[in-house]
Amino acid sequence: RPLGRPCAISRETPRTEFDDVPVSLSRRSAMLATAAASLPLPAQAQPRRPGLRIATQGVPDSMEPINAIGNTGNRVSNQLYDTLIHRDFLGNATGNSTHLVPGIAESWERRDDRTLDVTIRDDVRFHNGRVLTVEDVAFTFSGARLWGPRPMVPRGPLFSAAFEEPEILDRRTVRFRTRSADVTIEKRLASWVAYVVPASEYLAAGPDAFGLRPIGTGPYRFAEVRPGDRIVLEANDDYFRGRPAAGRVTFQSVPEVATRVSGLLAGDYDMATTLFPDHIAVLNRSREVEPRGIVIENVHLVVYQSDAPVVSDRRVRQALNLALDRELMNRSLWGGRAVVPNGFNVPEYGESFDPDRAPYRHEPDRARALLAEAGYRGERLSFRTLPGWYALALPAAQMMQQMWRAVGLNVELEVRENWSQVLSPGLQIRNWSNGFQMPDPVSTLATDWGPRGSVQQTHGWRAPAEYNDLAARLIATPDGSDRRRVFQRMVDIWIEEAPGTIMYRPYELYGVRRGIRWRPVSFEFMDLRPGNLEFASS
Repeated sequence: RPLGRPCAISRETPRTEFDDVPVSLSRRSAMLATAAASLPLPAQAQPRRPGLRIATQGVPDSMEPINAIGNTGNRVSNQLYDTLIHRDFLGNATGNSTHLVPGIAESWERRDDRTLDVTIRDDVRFHNGRVLTVEDVAFTFSGARLWGPRPMVPRGPLFSAAFEEPEILDRRTVRFRTRSADVTIEKRLASWVAYVVPASEYLAAGPDAFGLRPIGTGPYRFAEVRPGDRIVLEANDDYFRGRPAAGRVTFQSVPEVATRVSGLLAGDYDMATTLFPDHIAVLNRSREVEPRGIVIENVHLVVYQSDAPVVSDRRVRQALNLALDRELMNRSLWGGRAVVPNGFNVPEYGESFDPDRAPYRHEPDRARALLAEAGYRGERLSFRTLPGWYALALPAAQMMQQMWRAVGLNVELEVRENWSQVLSPGLQIRNWSNGFQMPDPVSTLATDWGPRGSVQQTHGWRAPAEYNDLAARLIATPDGSDRRRVFQRMVDIWIEEAPGTIMYRPYELYGVRRGIRWRPVSFEFMDLRPGNLEFASS
């Protein structure tokens, strides 16, 4: 696919805290490098490929693909691993195509509403040179690792389908079955839960050690990590989709956004992530760099501890939501580049999307009436946030605090240093984001907000039985009018119950050196695969 002109002009990622202890190349990688150095050079040696230096707001503490799920981790995982099925984001001009194409899987076939047979390629190799097998696929999706009662990765069940154990049919075919009807299996196998790991190497290391020296099949292999500072990857020239454009990729943690911008302008970095709309004019004045961005499949939101004092009253939660002027926040913070959806209701949900759903209402008078009805008498409410985890998180929190105070809500802002402090006892309100694991309405009302999700499990929301029954029906019902009715009813209940509220879909803004041909996609990872990364001199 020709790259064409990169789209001009997105968002924020987590900051992690580590000791500055370097982890060098593995012994196996060093042996491979020594062996490669002894081979004769071709008659006409290829020019050395440029490196790519990316300034990010943080780097993940683990590169185990499930443990790394999050704003910063997804960027790295997408370079290290591949999924069975590939979502071709770049299949349209806007970088948000939902079309599914072969990945590690050569083909797949639906057998019934619970069963999918997947045939894998026979030419995919892990970074250590071993050929990927059906045993690796079966282990990746096993109950022991992903979804069982005590999985090796505890977050696995949140993102997994209700799988049974994968069944190996032959040396290239694996059968996936779910315990009940599930129309999303194909989409899940193209999502962040489906990065395939090597079974024997993973079991030998365990998930924690594997996360420090990962082995995948992706376009770049692990080279070095300095915890909390940087992650360095090197080109995997045996990549089954072709030769990567960059010789090395460095993800450098630069927590302060102003420092990311100044470093980019000074030539210290080739790309910078999670910039703010205020930086667009600065970048446009440069002859060397430019802004590129896209609205991503994610929502910034607030979540309430629904069993905590004061916010346990649904009327108070509704008042908190009605007091917010989201369009004003979008204009003031994002220059109008973010998108305020009408509920958990976005075009990527396909046939379940309702373009005519009423938008969020800013009704301060109704908010005051609900507070009076609830008998609210000015009790203190705490709103906890981290300053730099999400793009523009702190100024957004400050705007919300003023809007809440305008209707009589006594909300105090508590800026914390880490998520453990945010989630400590006494929590009432916090900010959050939901990335859409797949372009399907199941994500995230039936996952993050569903019966097994963190809102019902840890944030005290006792969802109505109807809501949870609808979540199960949504997973089982094929696309069409019935599924749309099920989903839109879930949105109605979610808004009425008010366990949280959406602020907007953020605009992910990158600064990029002009000689780099690269397009952002509508998700919180970067695609640096062959075909979407070229250097002007290459």
